[in-house]
Amino acid sequence: MTGTTERTEATGPADVTGTTEPTLATTPTEPATPSVPTRPGRAALVSMPWNNVRRPSIQVGTLRSVARTEGWRVDSHYAYLSFYGLARTALGMRDAEWSQAYETVSEGLYQLSVGDWIFACRDGGAAAREAYFRMLRTKGVDDATIELVDALREVADRHVERTAAELLESAPDLIGFTSTFSQNGPTLAVAERLRDLGYGGVIVLGGSNCEGSMGRALLANYPAVDAIVDGPGEDAFVALLRQVGAGDPPRSHGRLITRLPALADSAPAGISAGQSLEVPTPDYDGFFEQLHTAGLHTLEPEITLPVEFSRGCWWGAKTHCTFCGLNGATMTYRSKNPDTVADELRHLMDRYGVLDFFAVDNILDLKYLDTALPLVEKLNTDHSLFFEVKANMEWADIQAARRAGVRSVQPGIESLSTEGLRLLKKGATAFQNIRFLLGCAEFGVLPVWNILTGFPHETPESMLTQIDLLPSLTHLEPPDNDILAVHFDRFSPYVEHPQDYGLTLTHPLPGYQYAYPRLSPGDLWDLAYHFEGDFTEDPRNTAVRERLATAVHHWRTEHHRARFTYRLGFDSVTLTDHRPGLPAHTTVLRDEDARLFRAIIGGTRFRDLQNQEGRDGQPLEKLHTWQEKRWVYIEGTKVIALPVREKPSAYRTPPRKGTPRRSRTTVPLTLTGPPPPRRPG
Repeated sequence: MTGTTERTEATGPADVTGTTEPTLATTPTEPATPSVPTRPGRAALVSMPWNNVRRPSIQVGTLRSVARTEGWRVDSHYAYLSFYGLARTALGMRDAEWSQAYETVSEGLYQLSVGDWIFACRDGGAAAREAYFRMLRTKGVDDATIELVDALREVADRHVERTAAELLESAPDLIGFTSTFSQNGPTLAVAERLRDLGYGGVIVLGGSNCEGSMGRALLANYPAVDAIVDGPGEDAFVALLRQVGAGDPPRSHGRLITRLPALADSAPAGISAGQSLEVPTPDYDGFFEQLHTAGLHTLEPEITLPVEFSRGCWWGAKTHCTFCGLNGATMTYRSKNPDTVADELRHLMDRYGVLDFFAVDNILDLKYLDTALPLVEKLNTDHSLFFEVKANMEWADIQAARRAGVRSVQPGIESLSTEGLRLLKKGATAFQNIRFLLGCAEFGVLPVWNILTGFPHETPESMLTQIDLLPSLTHLEPPDNDILAVHFDRFSPYVEHPQDYGLTLTHPLPGYQYAYPRLSPGDLWDLAYHFEGDFTEDPRNTAVRERLATAVHHWRTEHHRARFTYRLGFDSVTLTDHRPGLPAHTTVLRDEDARLFRAIIGGTRFRDLQNQEGRDGQPLEKLHTWQEKRWVYIEGTKVIALPVREKPSAYRTPPRKGTPRRSRTTVPLTLTGPPPPRRPG
């Protein structure tokens, strides 16, 4: 089971592009009081493949802390590490080769249920095996990859036997599995093997795969499972520990769902606005020992520790992004006391000697910019932090985050078309997204992002606008992928209210039926997280989408040699432009041109440039001339300079707060009359 859930917005299980690991919970409430005093027992917490081997499971770590507070002895089993080591040896692969193969299965083939199928169908018949492989081929999976998948079935069988035997050695009273992404198949395989071997204790599953109808479908179809946790796990786990400690059979209580009904009304407590998040610091003891036991000590320098400072989504609570299936249990946003953030990081650095952290929060608490992050900065350590953020952050906010050690972010950009962003209900504009990418370049923060396409009501014009814009941006960090098709995920508005988008959901993604061959169509629907759907689309979109993918691919391949910088002099600005496909040049702007250019660094409005006497119309004409040269980006009455400073620094003075900011140097600007003709972007 789990105290948090992990799903990456729109992109599947990518560790950074999405890979995000968003989380859910409620503030603890008083669990069910057992009928007799509890006897602290022994629990095992298990995380199966296909978790990222360079991170401990925050679900296991958090619930280990919870159980130890209850007086229980807890064994943490990072079973994905033992599988990783076993498979590398069994397949005879070099480290780099196996690392890529593992990532292919866990991330690249996630949408086809490959990770689940390897474990769930490891002893399936030849006909079922060939049927699945035929489906994989129709989805573009090559024969070499299919051979890898087939070979991993035998490794999975050995790993299931080994994991079940190891769990039985300590005779735990309770075994809890966390299940997210492709962990269902591996988890159920071990749970069923435990029962075959005579295990009579309690088996509970939790995690994002157990939310809503998905968990109930697991409980109904897999007798090996005694209980599931629907959503946040801490309170439910405590309730279950006390029931087991009292010798009682597992009974439903709050988010704990079993085959026995609750004794009284035990609906999960609601979450009030402004309520703080009370979750213990995760206990990762045992992870590094198991890393060495699995022969993976060479990965130690690459380890990143997951941390959690908030749950829910403050933007989603206002406007739910159409494609986002996160926060199935509750969208209400809550965060930890900001005074505890630096202390938690200090403790983890002290205890484990790791300086790199991955925040699993859905979104950064903006209050932390003035509260928690300045305290983190004062740690004066060379740590790094990853956060998910919203792309309308000010440059000053990006700078403050970078000073506190935030070196990479997932901003949820999703599109560089304001029309597309409106359809996705992102609450941002193309101007804001471009400004964010520029701010990251200015202050040395890596943005991890993608361009989404293939959603209801998408127009060719929204894609053409982006195609025209991209040559201007090749010096900025490109998307992680060429393009990504929007998925229809459970709990998203697309799935909860498909009729609002002219969408008809047809069936779960095809991999589910092969990974869960015993389930009826109805149960399969209840179990699935990803769905396919039909909607009417502009017939021109397919061809334009291919052009967009080609343009983004060019950006990604040419970015390493692209450069567009500015350097400020006393009364001059030097521009150096080496963007592929555009004329290379070095240009020195002086006097009024230099002052105008300074004024639009970081973005501003036209009206904020018109407060000084001067020659009517000249600055506006100049801006549109610069737009033709792709030196600036203009959207409506907002303009921003596109080059970045030569040496990014977190300690440079950014534009003052304001969206967009007022110019530092006022210059004349006449707004009367239409602007001269210009190219989009």
